[in-house]
Amino acid sequence: MKNVSSAVMRAPLLLAALTLAACSQSPKPVAPPVVAPPPAPVAAVLPPAPDLDLVTDPRAIAAAQRALNLLGYDVGKPDGVIGPATRRVLLAFQKDHALTEDGRLTLSIVERLKILTAELSRPVMVAVAPGDTLLYSDGKVEVAAAERSLPWEQRKGAASLVAARPSTAGWPAEAKAGLDWAVTHALDVSGPPLEWSSTGVTARFEIRTYPTLTPREAALAGPAAQTCHRFEMRSGDHRYPAIACPDAKGMWSIPHSHIKLARPASGLGQAASIRR
Repeated sequence: MKNVSSAVMRAPLLLAALTLAACSQSPKPVAPPVVAPPPAPVAAVLPPAPDLDLVTDPRAIAAAQRALNLLGYDVGKPDGVIGPATRRVLLAFQKDHALTEDGRLTLSIVERLKILTAELSRPVMVAVAPGDTLLYSDGKVEVAAAERSLPWEQRKGAASLVAARPSTAGWPAEAKAGLDWAVTHALDVSGPPLEWSSTGVTARFEIRTYPTLTPREAALAGPAAQTCHRFEMRSGDHRYPAIACPDAKGMWSIPHSHIKLARPASGLGQAASIRR
């Protein structure tokens, strides 16, 4: 009985000890909840900015196509659409004028086409100096006795002016051949104006070519008119236009005359220089 009483008396003490021990232990750390990072924002896909230099209006495209046809670049019927034919012609035009070759019709190209076509329609005045040569469609050759100007489109009776040639009297042979070579090169490539000079003479020329002939010029050139060009040599205030047609071997000559433009591709040394 005494043992039972002792056990009963120790029970509260044991319970208190157990409670105190439990309270004295450090609580186990609780791991924080795992929070997923927010999804990365999706960048908005914006449409490409419009190319403000690109011509897209069908009426403007058709006008450019007509201008290209007038300048000798065959687009076909103007339809206001940049199709394969128009893109191919634009590439050729850009190459001829030392522009970026991307086949795109831009505002700058439209402006250049306006300038070129306006120049075609402007009456050409031939300003010659004493000693310059005028060639006519009836084979007549006139050496200018004095400085004067005359319209390129003029008719002299039944004869028409075919070419005006600057005087080369007293020039070294290399300089004469070099000017011919420069004209031939300009006709071959039909590109931007070409500048010519020679160490043998003081004269300097800018050579321009026009791949499309006027109706009068085409009539003078005859059946070969589609392959003929007009070229013009400019020196100061003097202008020397002429029609030139290639033969089967690619040699250029002046219609209604015996003048053939030389191709001295070698032997010129430093006598002459050309640049675009």
